[in-house]
Amino acid sequence: MKTNAIIPYGLHEIDEGDIQAVVDILRSGTITQGQAVEDFGQALADYVGAKYGVAVSNGTAALHLSVAALNIGSGDEVITTPMTFCATSNSVLYQGGKIKFVDIDEKTLNIDPQLIEDKITSKTKAIMPVDFRGHPANMPAIKAIANKYNLKIIEDGAQSLGSSYCDGGKEYFCGNGAHSDLAISSFHPVKHITTGEGGVVFTDNRDLYEKLSLLRKHGIDRSENMFDEASRKGSWIYDMLELGFNYRITDFQAALGISQLAKIGRFKKRRREIVNFYNENFKNIAELILPYEGENVDSNFHLYTLQVRDNQRFDRYDLFSFLQKNNYAPMVHYIPVHLLSYYRQAFGFKPGDFPVAENYYERTISIPLYPSLSDVMVEKVVNDILKFVN
Repeated sequence: MKTNAIIPYGLHEIDEGDIQAVVDILRSGTITQGQAVEDFGQALADYVGAKYGVAVSNGTAALHLSVAALNIGSGDEVITTPMTFCATSNSVLYQGGKIKFVDIDEKTLNIDPQLIEDKITSKTKAIMPVDFRGHPANMPAIKAIANKYNLKIIEDGAQSLGSSYCDGGKEYFCGNGAHSDLAISSFHPVKHITTGEGGVVFTDNRDLYEKLSLLRKHGIDRSENMFDEASRKGSWIYDMLELGFNYRITDFQAALGISQLAKIGRFKKRRREIVNFYNENFKNIAELILPYEGENVDSNFHLYTLQVRDNQRFDRYDLFSFLQKNNYAPMVHYIPVHLLSYYRQAFGFKPGDFPVAENYYERTISIPLYPSLSDVMVEKVVNDILKFVN
């Protein structure tokens, strides 16, 4: 990478093996609704320790299908965090459900389990924790609450493929079925592996798996047992059993995903190397708060978020603007969902409703972190930020 090129906060890495995997599918004759899609879903499930994986067109589709598969509808309430991309809560609204936000834990930046029970009502159907930054939410604690109130759990793991946590001496990967009914991941280009656009829903429940598979393709069933020579029902026969969606992913995207998944260990290792270098160089800067990682957590570090403490010399805007002027493309993750115009106008949310999330948002900036970021570029990021601070 040229030193005067724009350095983004996140970037995919595609190699010749990935390209060849896509070319092979393009030459195979089957580019959609083929075996590669099923292979990709199962490979992902095997990786995280789930029984089933349903590959779909994007992470938002994965969330929407999860809500629909649980029959969440008009008047039903789902509890989630405002510190996420709006797709999390939007997926509930698509089905006519209602969102109940819960503030975040100051360290993990994930939904605070201690605040969840206060938001549970007779209309609550599910809890939707988010593994923000790739750091796992406190899934065992959330599972205990869900069991107590007979609620379902949809884990939004769009950012946490490859992250894991320990509970009771056992390691669990985000997306496993031990602490959720459904879990999703996303394969947007800034995620840990990419298919361009893509997503997956994980579950251990056979019935949910079959429903997800049905809803992914318009709710249409076309199986061999529907064909019958005696009654002259030929192979054109199909039936629509549910009001489904076109959330299919292509075989060439799935082929790219399978190739990318084989490299996830290397991607995660490189991200950790960069994180360690950042932590070592920024740890003594009093004005900055470094990303937190729990003792029982092995994060994939989807994002490296710096928070700027209150001080007399600079704030988040100053740091963000400095980086922009020096050929960086930093980002802020995220504007809390309840502060977005649609949510304020439609539901009456306002500043001050979730102060921990809002305080974090006012301080945070995401700096470059991706596997292809060279040592030279990592050192440049550090040196430029130190130059700004000093």
